[in-house]
Amino acid sequence: MMRRGAMNSLRIAFVLVFAVAVAVVANVVLLGVATGSNDPVGKLSPRAGLVRLPATTSTTPSNPKPPTGTTTTPSDDRGHGQDD
Repeated sequence: MMRRGAMNSLRIAFVLVFAVAVAVVANVVLLGVATGSNDPVGKLSPRAGLVRLPATTSTTPSNPKPPTGTTTTPSDDRGHGQDD
C-alpha cells in the first residue's frame, strides 16, 4: 500500500509531465503555423490608387520672436512660518 505522501508526489509528477507535453505540442503547432507555405505576403495588391495630398502651407514665421517680458506670480506665504 502506498503512503499518502508518495501518492501526492506521483500526482505532482504526472501534472508536471502533462504540462511539459502540452507546452511542447503547443510550440510545435505554433512553429508549424509560423513556417507554413501559405504566406500571403507578396500576393497583396492595392485596390485604390495613391492619393496625393495638397502641399502644406506654414502659418508660423520661420523666426519666431522671443518673448518680450516675463510673467511672475506673487508667492503665497499665508500661514507659513507664523506663530499663532
